[in-house]
Amino acid sequence: MTSTAILIGNAVYDKETPLPCCREDVSAMRELLQATDRFDHVLEHVDLTADAMRDVVRAALPPGVDYSEVLFYFSGHGIQRGQELYLCGTTFDANRPNETGFRHSELMDLFRAARPELLVTIFDACFSGAPLVKGEPPLLPVVQDGLRNVLQFSSSLDDQTSLGGDQLSAFTRAFLDASVRKTEGVVYYSDITNALRDEFIGNDEQTPYFVNQGTGREIFVDDASKLASFRQGFANRWRAKPSEGEGNEDHNESRDAIIVTEPRTPKQLLIAAEQRMGDADRAKRLVDDLFDGLIAKFDESEFAELFETTTSEHSTFREPIIRDFIIRTLSRETRPDRFVIAEIKSDKRLGRWALGAVNLLSALNPDSTEHFVLELNCSMSRAELKVTLTPKYSALQQLQLVLSCAPSLKHCYIFEMVTQHPRTDWGAFDQEGRELVRRWHKLEWNAEVSDLIGKIRDALTNAVRNYIEETVKNL
Repeated sequence: MTSTAILIGNAVYDKETPLPCCREDVSAMRELLQATDRFDHVLEHVDLTADAMRDVVRAALPPGVDYSEVLFYFSGHGIQRGQELYLCGTTFDANRPNETGFRHSELMDLFRAARPELLVTIFDACFSGAPLVKGEPPLLPVVQDGLRNVLQFSSSLDDQTSLGGDQLSAFTRAFLDASVRKTEGVVYYSDITNALRDEFIGNDEQTPYFVNQGTGREIFVDDASKLASFRQGFANRWRAKPSEGEGNEDHNESRDAIIVTEPRTPKQLLIAAEQRMGDADRAKRLVDDLFDGLIAKFDESEFAELFETTTSEHSTFREPIIRDFIIRTLSRETRPDRFVIAEIKSDKRLGRWALGAVNLLSALNPDSTEHFVLELNCSMSRAELKVTLTPKYSALQQLQLVLSCAPSLKHCYIFEMVTQHPRTDWGAFDQEGRELVRRWHKLEWNAEVSDLIGKIRDALTNAVRNYIEETVKNL
C-alpha cells in the first residue's frame, strides 16, 4: 500500500487579492510531512488554475493502487456559494465558480474513487467550514461513501475569513506548531486537533472547523523525535519574529553578542506606535498619491482610440457596486476605531447558535432579511475614485474601475473592482454590470503606492484587453 500527500498553494490571482504567504505555507507543510517519514509521495504545487488542480489530483491518484492514506492540503482563497465550498484557482471568476473553482464535493468524488483507508484534508482558506444548514453549528458532511476514515481540518467556519500572515497563514502556522508540540512518543491527528482548538479558543473571528469520522487512533507520526530537525528549522525560518518594540534583546553584529536592554515604558511604546498610526495629513497624502498616480497612468491608456476615459471622485462611499464588498470585508476585520462603520445586521437579534433554528425556516420567511450598513465617519476630501471607459463603438460595452479607500488608525484599506456594463439604451449602460476584478489591499500609512498603482492599472488593462479580444472573435 502507498501513502500520498498533495499540497497546493495559490498565491497569485488574476482577480483576487494576492496571498504571498500561501507559497510559504506549502513549503513548510512539505518539509513537515517529509520529516514524518510516512508518505511515499509528497507532491507540492503552487499557483494552479482550477483545471490544473483537478488534473494534479487525478494524476496523483491513479486507479488500481491501494492507498493507506491520502492527505490533501490547500492554502489560498476559498468562497462559499449555497452549501458548496469552492477552492479558488488562480483565474477564479465569481461569475463562473464551477469552471474557475474546485468544488469540495468534486474533490471528494475523486477521493472516493481512490478509496484510501485514511483521508485527511486540510483547508486553509476563507469560508472553508461547510455546515449542512446555514446558521447552525457545523455538522458532519456525508462523505463516508467509499471512504473508511475521514479527518478534515478547516481554518474557519463557512461565514468567516481566514487570516494570512507575513510569512505563513495563521492557521497553517498553528497547525505546524501543534504538530511539533510533543517531543517524544506518538503524535496522533487528534493531538493536533486538540492543540488547534485551544489555540483559537475565544477567537470569534476565526474558528477552525473539524470533521472526525475515524477511530481517534490515526497516527500523524509514530515517533515525535523524527520531527526534531524540522522543529529547529521551523523555529529559525518560519516562526514569527518580534516586531519593533517587542522583546528585550538586540543582536549587536559588530561584537557578535546579545545585549539585554531595559523594557520600554508605556510612553515610549505609545510614541513608537504613534509613528505608525494614521492621521488626517497622512491619509490625504496617501490617497492623493494613489488617486493622482492612477489618473496619470490612465491618461496614457493604450485604449484611447476605442474608449473615452472619464474620472469622478467622492468624499464618501457612493458607488453602490462596491458597497457589499467593502462591508463584508471590513465587518470581519479587527479595527481599533470607528472611522468606518461596516456592519451586516439581521432582523433576528439572536445569538449565533440560536440563529441556527431560525435559519431553518428563513427561506420560507421573506421578512427575515439582512441590512448592510456602510458609513464613513471621518472627514476625507477624496475617498472614492471611479474611472469609466465609455466605448466609442456600439459593439463594445462600458468598463468601470471603482477604487474605495477606507481609513483606520493602523491601516488604509483599498478596495478595487472592475466591472463590465452592457447597454440598456442607445446611450445608457446597465448600473450593476458584470464583475471582472475584485481585490482588496491593506496598506501601512507610510507605504509607497507606486507598486499598487501598477497592479491596479495592469488588472484593468488586462481586463480590457481580454474583453476586446473576446468581442473581436464574435464580430
